Amino acid sequence: MPGDLPVKRGTLALLLVSAGLTGSCSSTDVTTGFAGLSGTFDVTLANNFVFVTSSDRDELRVLDLASNPRTFVPAPNPLEALSIPVLDRPDALTRDVAYNAEGNDVPGPYIYARSSGSSEVSVVASARDQLRQVARLQAASIVTAFAARSPAEGSGGPSTLYYAIQDPDGIFSADTGGARVMRQELPGPDALQAAEPAAIPEPVTVFCLQPGESILAMTMLAGQGQFAVATRQASGRSGRTLLVTDLGPVADCLQPSAPTHDLSEGFGNVPVRLLVSHPRIVIPNVEAINAGRYIFGIRDEASCSAARECSGVLAVDTESSPPGQTARDLSGAPMLPIFPAGGLPTGLALVPDAPLRIVLDDGSTPPLTVPLLGVMPSSNGYISLFSASDLRQFDLSGASARSSVALLDSNEQPVVIETADLVTVTQDQTLQSTVLYEGSVPNGFYRIIYQGALPGLSGLPRDLSTPRLFEAEASAAASARAGDIIVLEGPDVLCAVDLPIASVEPVAGTTRVRFAIADSQEIPTDCASLTRFTVRVGGDQPFVLFNEAGTFLSRDVTGASSYSIPTEYFFHADTFYFDDDSNPQTPPVPNLSKFPQPPPPLRIRVAAVGREVRRGDRYAVTVISGIRNYIFTPDSTAGTGLAFYTLPGPVVAAQDRSAKMAYIAYPSADGILQVGFEGLTDNRAQSLALVPFE
Repeated sequence: MPGDLPVKRGTLALLLVSAGLTGSCSSTDVTTGFAGLSGTFDVTLANNFVFVTSSDRDELRVLDLASNPRTFVPAPNPLEALSIPVLDRPDALTRDVAYNAEGNDVPGPYIYARSSGSSEVSVVASARDQLRQVARLQAASIVTAFAARSPAEGSGGPSTLYYAIQDPDGIFSADTGGARVMRQELPGPDALQAAEPAAIPEPVTVFCLQPGESILAMTMLAGQGQFAVATRQASGRSGRTLLVTDLGPVADCLQPSAPTHDLSEGFGNVPVRLLVSHPRIVIPNVEAINAGRYIFGIRDEASCSAARECSGVLAVDTESSPPGQTARDLSGAPMLPIFPAGGLPTGLALVPDAPLRIVLDDGSTPPLTVPLLGVMPSSNGYISLFSASDLRQFDLSGASARSSVALLDSNEQPVVIETADLVTVTQDQTLQSTVLYEGSVPNGFYRIIYQGALPGLSGLPRDLSTPRLFEAEASAAASARAGDIIVLEGPDVLCAVDLPIASVEPVAGTTRVRFAIADSQEIPTDCASLTRFTVRVGGDQPFVLFNEAGTFLSRDVTGASSYSIPTEYFFHADTFYFDDDSNPQTPPVPNLSKFPQPPPPLRIRVAAVGREVRRGDRYAVTVISGIRNYIFTPDSTAGTGLAFYTLPGPVVAAQDRSAKMAYIAYPSADGILQVGFEGLTDNRAQSLALVPFE
């Protein structure tokens, strides 16, 4: 039965088996540092330094990861932190990126800074003895995105900066086409600093965009001269994601260039606003994944008013056939979008061979190294970690999807009666058995109240001059029907005699309905003076269903009736797809016998009324997905020093397979937050594993 399938965690389980190869470390090193940051909009990491914008002061500051305690690089006056003056209002950074023959990250000599709406790019030397701006480039138009390639390992060659600009043509100048990608060769820092500005080679155009199109994001890839770009049309509603190969200069942009591959379909034809790739991924007992095979992108919510279908993180596979299809996760199925725990993604980093503390269901904390860890902050303050090597969220729970039912009285106190089995929670459409399909069952809490009051029909006024007249607005009474119950009430008293509703009738010429009671129904003398009434469900549907927030869902949940909750797969178990022909050239196929597609809705039903159930008693139904993702948030309570760390921005981590930390820019705090992977606990507010630098 699908509900009884063991939870699959892919490489998580595999890596735990070999956990003895991984040593346990402290959650973080001793750190200190204050630099007076102001305007921390972006971060990048190169040569064991974290570079951060201090935009309000037109500068960069540098956190030294090799120092102990960890601190900002000092200025010549050691009482102050080093300031690197750059262009005005820097708000975006990038660094030289390349991969060697083994697929490992090759650092370069430069990091780069730009500012929204500016046509300048600052070039900053990133070596320990050269931390300064060595050039400021002036582009022909506004720079909208950039990425850079390191010199080939040991070559001593130039760095290559690619930057995207808007249409550079002036009103009265000749038309050379629209937006484009420029290539700028940059010699090493010593040569660059010694050379006259005129000695820097002129930039050349290498790729031309369609009319009305501009580039929002870029990332370097492992292939020679290859990079990816995410474009946007002026409307903001459409755009392309392209794999581009630098084939040399083009004379002008009167005709758009043809990309090497259009990757848009792999992202669901949704525009992308951030692109990230990765070094070689090494997974024990599994064939390694080549550097740059996957291109991860944050889809742009603005393209469809933040609807779910155009949000989240997806990856495309540059080695699929044809290239650019949605990457397949560990199950063999096209990966599902990875959504944050609320809010919108504000950054994305991929960390190779990241040591991560996990807590299993039994409380044990075995050491774990994740081949490629995804780190995704979001605008609601939460930070999500996911298995980028598995191309899906973590599932840290060993339990399957399940439900539990408790009978409570009107005061929410337990009632000890054997009636819990009367409630069914299942995806079996016949309602004959309990079936829950892993990865499709949403967490939820529901109350099913016996003879509960209908929403909008509580404490309604009653005219004592017409004692048998009971009316309400038709919109509020839409769920009322014959067989329901009128209960007369006063400030502190309820009538002991119910008045069954014989019919619900529209009142001619009004927007109201009348609850008629039988002519033979007498109103008790001691209830005649009560001035209000409430309509409660009765008859053959005597239960009312509410969700955890108290929102009315349904009153038809008894007997043959049930309430349906739409479902969709949000996690793929390992056996979601399977190999049906043992041919490695053909993709796996859906395992429909275990995981029907789409999944059937979740149905909640009360089979019958328990003999001893009283008015106001309720079944408390808890539905648990069985999937536990890895999320956390900074603990902003007093005394943690993290009160202003509420709105995270971009995130970076070292790419040399030694990273134990990630660094997140926090514009809300004018600071950087260091996240120690080995000190975290999932689904809790964190402080001990987090260190701020401001």
